[in-house]
Amino acid sequence: MVYKSILSSSYNTRELGGFKTADGSITKNNVYWRSDVPSQPAAGDIEKLLSAHITTIIDMRTQWEVEKNPDMLSETAGFEYLHFPITEGSGVPESLEAVPLSYMEIATAENMPKVMRTIAEASEGVLFHCTAGKDRTGVVSAIILMTCGAYREDIVNDYVVSREYNHKRLAAFLEAHPEVDRNIVLANEKSMNGFIDLFTERFGTVENYFEAIGLSIDHIERIRSRLIK
Repeated sequence: MVYKSILSSSYNTRELGGFKTADGSITKNNVYWRSDVPSQPAAGDIEKLLSAHITTIIDMRTQWEVEKNPDMLSETAGFEYLHFPITEGSGVPESLEAVPLSYMEIATAENMPKVMRTIAEASEGVLFHCTAGKDRTGVVSAIILMTCGAYREDIVNDYVVSREYNHKRLAAFLEAHPEVDRNIVLANEKSMNGFIDLFTERFGTVENYFEAIGLSIDHIERIRSRLIK
């Protein structure tokens, strides 16, 4: 199988459409796109985003990451660019077992309420991203899919496939950092399964999670009504 990003200027841009849900629905296309950083979007990429009405851009990278590699959509007409830094869980965990704990830090990060509120309230489609589109972006994607009742296996698979889209970037990272355990930085199914277990143990339901981060059932219903056919 060929894993091709939606955008030509990124490795790991995908969407959250086409997932079956527990009530028999299917999530809609062109509502929420997940991505690595679109640092140099080509004209065709911009046209593709605008034609799909993906006009809100959420950047979850730290200030240092943004300064090192700016998201050029922040300077492109037609887009609303919002920078909500998620510093929690942004480093490389010490072990594979620590990854789910890192993901819980992301899920409960100080700026996560802003991320989820924007996703729920945006007037058009949303592209949310971090650097590689795997960890911070993976956690947000998992929560959105859980909110819509997607099957756990599909949520895990959507996370794991990042290692296919990102294989060039990850190979370069591992070559530059031979001291890092590849199992930690590759999208491992144990990491997402572990996160879902911890999320369920702590919150029980997505309703409880949204309440815990200061949002409401209205935000849940907005996400569901936008993404579920």
